[in-house]
Amino acid sequence: MRTKILFTAMAVFVLTVSAIALVGKSLSESSVTGKNVEKSKLLAEVTSNIEYANAKSSIRGNYNINLNKLAKVVISDNYAVSLRGHADSVGLYKSNWVLSDYRAIAIKKFLIKKGVKADRIITTPFGSTVPIASNKTADGRQKNRRVEIELKESSN
Repeated sequence: MRTKILFTAMAVFVLTVSAIALVGKSLSESSVTGKNVEKSKLLAEVTSNIEYANAKSSIRGNYNINLNKLAKVVISDNYAVSLRGHADSVGLYKSNWVLSDYRAIAIKKFLIKKGVKADRIITTPFGSTVPIASNKTADGRQKNRRVEIELKESSN
């Protein structure tokens, strides 16, 4: 009889310890998953396109918060940044090319002022060659006047 009680007690103990271990593991996995979701949201937020006024390369004030967050992420997580400048199709081809370059460079200068190393940032102008919306509407042209931001994990 004692053997049965002892065996049952040991089985309950082992099952309890196993259950506690499983709960602990799932809690830690859920916190890692939660951190990953938060980081994914942050990365999506800071890499959203920056849009510009017609024929302008100055950064609109409403983008400063995201660009500040972008600078912090690049510095803390050791990313390299690709800035791809674009323009709508209004105006001359060459002027739009230069304007798209100025737009990307404006963001590069902003990030450098916030502490991002210049050698971690590359700018590429595309002019009006890669629209993401129709240039026949004001809304479409607005979407095309942009800088696209892409992050790449750096090994340095």
